[in-house]
Amino acid sequence: MENHPCPKAVIKETLWLHPPLPFLVPHMAMDSYNILGYLIPKETQILVNVWAIRRDPLTCENPLEFRPERFLKPNIVDYKGHHFEFLPFGTGRRMCHVVPLASRVLPIALGSILLAFNWFLANGVTPMEMDMSERMGITLRKAI
Repeated sequence: MENHPCPKAVIKETLWLHPPLPFLVPHMAMDSYNILGYLIPKETQILVNVWAIRRDPLTCENPLEFRPERFLKPNIVDYKGHHFEFLPFGTGRRMCHVVPLASRVLPIALGSILLAFNWFLANGVTPMEMDMSERMGITLRKAI
């Protein structure tokens, strides 16, 4: 899978479009800050809404379209947490500590299930008829 960028792009687009958690782990402001005219008082709990950021047309062109080719461009966004465009695992020093493991296991798991099974939509359902809505909770799940 190392030499095949398409499966990795599909994984990144899936995690970007459907992040595992709607909010990143909460943080607390260590001091009072004024950001873009908003006062954030000291000791305020801060939640980053990754789900909403990803669906904002100002942060991404056609945000609700599944387009893995976004991640095939020369400056590929990585999991290391240095790109604020890609936040499913957090960013910076406090990002999820199992990202290196997940970034190695996910392509292997995807490749394994693609090779092991014949994939088709049941009962003549077309891709456009599939319900891809989500139910909010601690984690994001499909509404089914």
